Amino acid sequence: MTFIRPLLLCLLCLVAFSVQAHTASTAWLTLSVSNATVTGQWEISLRDLDDVLGLDANDDGQLTWGELRARHADVAAYALKHLTLRADGDPLTLRVREHRLSERGGGTCAVLRFEATAAAPVRELALDYRLFFDRDPLHRGLVSQTDSGHPLSLEEKAGPVNTSVLSPERPTVTFHLADHKAASSFTRFVREGIHHIWTGYDHLLFLLALLLPAVLWRDATGWRPQPSFRQSLGRVLQVVTAFTVAHSITLALAAFDLVRLPSRLVESTIAASIAVAALANLRRGKTGETGPGLGHSRWARLAGQPWVMAFAFGLIHGFGFAGALSELDLHRGALAVPLVGFNLGVEAGQLACVAVFLPLAFALRGSRFYRFGALPVASVGILLLAGGWFVERACDVKFLPF
Repeated sequence: MTFIRPLLLCLLCLVAFSVQAHTASTAWLTLSVSNATVTGQWEISLRDLDDVLGLDANDDGQLTWGELRARHADVAAYALKHLTLRADGDPLTLRVREHRLSERGGGTCAVLRFEATAAAPVRELALDYRLFFDRDPLHRGLVSQTDSGHPLSLEEKAGPVNTSVLSPERPTVTFHLADHKAASSFTRFVREGIHHIWTGYDHLLFLLALLLPAVLWRDATGWRPQPSFRQSLGRVLQVVTAFTVAHSITLALAAFDLVRLPSRLVESTIAASIAVAALANLRRGKTGETGPGLGHSRWARLAGQPWVMAFAFGLIHGFGFAGALSELDLHRGALAVPLVGFNLGVEAGQLACVAVFLPLAFALRGSRFYRFGALPVASVGILLLAGGWFVERACDVKFLPF
């Protein structure tokens, strides 16, 4: 029973994390270098800017173009205060040339077009990004650096040749214009994959719902502890492997734009998959159904083989993972390194969670607390949360406070 408190703490942390699902903010910064001229386009969420600057003058909950235009100088000053560019070690003076609006990441963004001129043709461009980091530790700056051969027009969008994801832990990046270093980009995307799975709480809750019964087997009367750690580990590896193979397939298909599904459909199905996995934990075998296989009913076979569920719904979760990469607007030719790095990061994040969960669950598998407390209570909590997410995402409404 000494493991009860650690397990409860672990479960409480997972629930606490889950209530923040999909709340992290993002800004998109594209830099183009032509000889000594650096031009940039910075897309920043109006919601985030309003939280900081109070742009809604009449406080009616509707931010108009007139209200934003009246605060253009404040928006520019705040944004540029949190961005520093250096060309070959020398600081650049950034000048905002135009303000616009765009639709990005499911919301409206303020667009700042700026430029700077270096003393000589730029060979190395260093960036220090601090936007919102003091207010939101989950904020990410998605940066693309391009070589356009000339300054970008407002409508032009050159293909990114180098990308990076900036965070409070890693707010700086240096782009070497002569030789773009894939290794640095690869490492950053591995880190971002880890961050995405650790903050993609719906994905983690889906895996948790599948892993909760991995240390048990079920007969006609209820759950029984697995006799050995090896058997439990085998079931966990089946689930994780099936989920990995499935989401890797659709992540690649979506990232290369070979298959595309509506975002609302993907997010709603992800929520539904969590609910189905949690519901399977609450089903008992019918009379005469014994052993891990749970008899012959279709539902029993599905519940008794969680790897099948992991693979089937993992295909949909892959489209969800692809959303993080698609926001970078990478060309197909530039996708290989980010795709591999991001996917490896996701797997590393998953395995780290499994390494924490499995020993605790196995140690408690024989206790009444786990079989009649942690398993059903956690499954009911996951089911209710997933049901709320499904209604919100399918109907495009918001009623949950998180």
